[in-house]
Amino acid sequence: MIGLGWYYDRMKLIKKFAREIEVEEVAICIPLEYKSACLIYELSTYTNVLPAKLDEQSTKPDAVRWLEERGVKIVRKREAVKAKFFLDCAAVLSRVAEKAGKTKVNVVELTKTGEDYLKRLKVEVKGISLDSSTLKGIGENRYGTAFGLLDALMRLNVFLPGKKVKIIGYGRVGEGCAELLRSVGCEVSVWDSSARRRIEALYGGYEVSEDLDADIIVTCTGSPKCIGEEELRAIRDGAILMNLGAEREISPAGKVVAEYGDITAYEFAGKRYYIAASGYAANLAIGNGTPMEVMDRTFAAAILALNHLKREEFNGVIPLPGYIEEAVLRELTSV
Repeated sequence: MIGLGWYYDRMKLIKKFAREIEVEEVAICIPLEYKSACLIYELSTYTNVLPAKLDEQSTKPDAVRWLEERGVKIVRKREAVKAKFFLDCAAVLSRVAEKAGKTKVNVVELTKTGEDYLKRLKVEVKGISLDSSTLKGIGENRYGTAFGLLDALMRLNVFLPGKKVKIIGYGRVGEGCAELLRSVGCEVSVWDSSARRRIEALYGGYEVSEDLDADIIVTCTGSPKCIGEEELRAIRDGAILMNLGAEREISPAGKVVAEYGDITAYEFAGKRYYIAASGYAANLAIGNGTPMEVMDRTFAAAILALNHLKREEFNGVIPLPGYIEEAVLRELTSV
């Protein structure tokens, strides 16, 4: 077991930029794991932080204990929404704020799913989408998230070379997952509802097909319930299903026949199949998520985005301002 101090020692960027935080109070509702715990703690030394669990599945108890030992209390979402500024994931806190009667949300949002939710809220929104940036949208999604998938798969103790893998959703996350799994010897095929992305996958050298005949099926669509009863009738016996999206993309069918901690076995249509982490994001629920160097960069940008949110007047959801990426890049390349 590696102590959380290892992550805290290595995350240099958040330590630099946390000193520059300008908001007096911020509610943070993102997966509460080791890297986010470092962010929360470091910010708490400079401003008032109200951290709330995104959900139980992505929460690491060790991270909660580590924060509490350092005087940082985890609060309920209904209490967190009292803060003026949010750092949010999948717009979970922003949606709670709307239900609680808040008339305006000031938010830095980490995900494309959350950005889409923000645009549908009926309250006034002043937001910055990190997913629009190169640091997060390409750097983390394309190059970082796949390592969390690999981490989760390795914890299942399966031998990956030669395994047939189906990637459903060939956006940035799906592209990164496909490339990394192919590099360790998996036979990867891809499907996406977008013709443009199917063409991109073809030019990437992948078989593109809608069939689900694979040992491992990974969903990366960002859409809820992309795997349901119809799709489960088409999978092979013994298939392992994992979700990498911000939504619960897998809806089980059939009866539960066994539970192995984070793996649940089902029987349906004469076949046995397995769902990891109850359909939640397996990279976070089973693995340790995206590598710490990658999250250090994303969180550094989030800190500076909170400052922009306070300083500047605008309405709606805007992309991460370019000068913020440049500031993070300068710090990265100055070492």
